[in-house]
Amino acid sequence: MSKKNILIISPHPDDMEIGMGGTVAKFITQEFNVISLVVTDGRRSTGNYSEDEMAQIRKMEAQNAARILGIEDLILLGLRDVKSPENQKELRRRLRDITDQFGPNELFITHPKIDKHPTHRTVSKLIMEVMEEMHRDKLLPPLRIWCYEVWTPFWKYDWIEDISAYINVKTAAIDAHKSQVEYKNYTQGIRGLNRYRAVFHSTSGVTNMKYAEVFMGIPLSSG
Repeated sequence: MSKKNILIISPHPDDMEIGMGGTVAKFITQEFNVISLVVTDGRRSTGNYSEDEMAQIRKMEAQNAARILGIEDLILLGLRDVKSPENQKELRRRLRDITDQFGPNELFITHPKIDKHPTHRTVSKLIMEVMEEMHRDKLLPPLRIWCYEVWTPFWKYDWIEDISAYINVKTAAIDAHKSQVEYKNYTQGIRGLNRYRAVFHSTSGVTNMKYAEVFMGIPLSSG
């Protein structure tokens, strides 16, 4: 039986760690084939650095976080932004190449409508357009697309993953992004959300989970 191929796309260097770092660590222990694709270089983050310095710092932080989670396949596209037509075209081209080469069975993205960060929405909309085109042209294997939470908690979800055994690994991966947590301590915020998901998942009040991540499925309209 072949291993499941998982492609996870982050608009910024820390999004995957925030939204699904625990699930990724769990995937690695299950020996799934995991590729982490980071779209932008994060150069416009808050901090006392030039944009080029910030981009280099965030590159190293992403590499450190990947090592903590056990990810061996990390692709940093290094786009400055996704505002220009040129960068959007480059993202579409690279995504088609990576998808064609890797053949993912499951794809994880930020939500193209719900997430309140505009770059997250733009990236995920472009991803969905490419997936629709490849699906229509019969260039995709059977594919499930899942969205993970970053800036906006979901009001409903289709899948909950128990990450109780992986919360400390997730926390360490988030903390690897030192330039970001220095000005916004979102590590505690996301641990709180993961704790909330576990505690309030069951209306009966009975759960063995201590921390959990949730995902919302999103269909291909051409399916």
